[in-house]
Amino acid sequence: MKKKIAICANGWNYESLREALNGIRGYAAQEDFDIFVFLSFASYSEHVSLMQGELNVYDLMEPEEYDGIIVFSTALNSEKTAVEICSRAKEKHIPVVSIGMELDGIHSVCVSNDEGMRELVTHLVREHRIKRVYFIGGTPDHVDSVARLKVTREVLRKYGIPFTDDDIGYGKWANRYTAEAIDELLASGGELPDAIICANDIMAMAACTELNARGVDVPRDVIVTGFDDCRDGTIFYPSLSSVAQNYNEIGYAACKLIFDEINGMKKTMRKTVHSSFVCGNSCGCRGDRDYDEMRKDFCRNLFKRTSDAKLLEQNERTMRSWLTDMPSYDMLKETLNAHYEQNHQFEGSGFYICVNDEFFRNVMASEQELWEMKKDCRIEVLVALKNGEIVYGLNADFKTIVPGYRKNIGEQHVYFIMPMHHFQYDYGYVVLTDFPYLFSEEMIYPYMEKLQQSLKLMRTNLRLKMLYDKDQMTGLYNRFGYEDKALPLYEESLAKRSKLMVMFVDINYMKMINDEYGHLHGDNAILTVVAAIKATIGDHKNTLAVRFGGDEFLIITPDCSEEEAAAMKESILVFLGECNRVKTVPYDISVSIGYVLSSPADRPEADLQDYIREADRLMYEIKKEMHMKNDRRRSDRK
Repeated sequence: MKKKIAICANGWNYESLREALNGIRGYAAQEDFDIFVFLSFASYSEHVSLMQGELNVYDLMEPEEYDGIIVFSTALNSEKTAVEICSRAKEKHIPVVSIGMELDGIHSVCVSNDEGMRELVTHLVREHRIKRVYFIGGTPDHVDSVARLKVTREVLRKYGIPFTDDDIGYGKWANRYTAEAIDELLASGGELPDAIICANDIMAMAACTELNARGVDVPRDVIVTGFDDCRDGTIFYPSLSSVAQNYNEIGYAACKLIFDEINGMKKTMRKTVHSSFVCGNSCGCRGDRDYDEMRKDFCRNLFKRTSDAKLLEQNERTMRSWLTDMPSYDMLKETLNAHYEQNHQFEGSGFYICVNDEFFRNVMASEQELWEMKKDCRIEVLVALKNGEIVYGLNADFKTIVPGYRKNIGEQHVYFIMPMHHFQYDYGYVVLTDFPYLFSEEMIYPYMEKLQQSLKLMRTNLRLKMLYDKDQMTGLYNRFGYEDKALPLYEESLAKRSKLMVMFVDINYMKMINDEYGHLHGDNAILTVVAAIKATIGDHKNTLAVRFGGDEFLIITPDCSEEEAAAMKESILVFLGECNRVKTVPYDISVSIGYVLSSPADRPEADLQDYIREADRLMYEIKKEMHMKNDRRRSDRK
């Protein structure tokens, strides 16, 4: 039976993840399973709320929906989150493997930093005769940073090289903080160290860049080394001396642990994969590889990458322009599908955008309000793109995640699930399938960032438009909203040669209510009539209800028959009659109503204003007759 394996990973560790996925897919030659990668871009350098918004993607993963779970524990940039994911899986009795972090009762595949790190530091001591080292770690408490620092201390101690806490800085695994650590080192006024050992390649490249900007040459003036052996480090100048971790083997081993448990075999709780030193140019050596050829190969493909990046950016600008002017949420789905039907060169064979539809339908609600009710929300599939074609009618929920997912025996797929959020509040997710261009070229993060910014801007504009178009007291459209929406309805009815109803509603004796009982009672009368209108038009799609004046209301309904128009009028009158029957105020609330149906065939020259004036005239005649009857009754009583 086909299985489902979930992977919790971090997109910043792209190359490690890619290698691990190759190993995992290699194991699939023995077992039939699909892979669901829940991918965040959480970073220690991000604001805590943005980081939380990324980490929330792991909440989408319901452990019981999967046959096994692999957690890149030390790479999530949140050890707390890694522990929580593993604990949830263990509670549900789902096989789970932690990569990098050992947890009680949890299978683990541990990368031994020691061998590769020991080889690197030993190489610096023996081959380059270093006497002073500066170490730049990630964060003081990160397990990988601690392990790499520990080995550095041990090797330096073995060779009698002084090393104290003053020789340690931290770059938080990121460019900016590493540059700051280098600036502090240079500002200290002492001699440069012989070598700067960084806990990952990103920080090593940041250190080289900052040193170069300060007039310090690597490796002539100082050696710089990294860890991870990333692709950018190999084409960087100088190419980095680093440490490689065999993530292909790690992925394979993690799958084996899971399926050994699934298949009832003897449990192996811990598997260790060893790292190895890779000699580059940044320590002054020629290196283990032909780095010049690697750079040439990169440059050969640079034009295509640059051109593709520009085209992708153009696609994103086009979508942003469309979304900026989006008049309503109902048009969002149509617009996005039209966009992706024409522009899907980079999204791959399967691409889905899924959102909490309340986030866009209820734009006046705060993100926090919607987040608190997230488990009760409905997931709307805005876009479903399969094999270059838009597919409609697919559904998704918190269990299936991927719209229209089926377990196809013999076919193996990889699904990447990324969160969409505004700071810490998530409102949807995106699914990419089977290693699309966005993944292979490491474009997912900027792509997701721009998509989220466009959707957030659209929601903000809808909120502003609602504030601009809606009457704040009643929630009905105001005159601005009328001007924006009424004419398109009328023009559509002309094109379809269908009848459009125009109804005018006016509150009777409004001046008397205000004069005798005060304006609060006047507001009560208005809101009661509004309640009657809203109750009446609730089931009439595309009906436009407008507060046309202080106590005047306009209702416009497309595709309306004489019977439907009469029924709407009667519904308003019955509603108010019932309110008067159980009233708690010393007056009745009543209205005069006049309506007319457009006749495109008989009156092609008529415009919308003509019908509004006619409905107003009919309403006024009814009001005038009603006032005359009431005046006669009062006269008879006297």
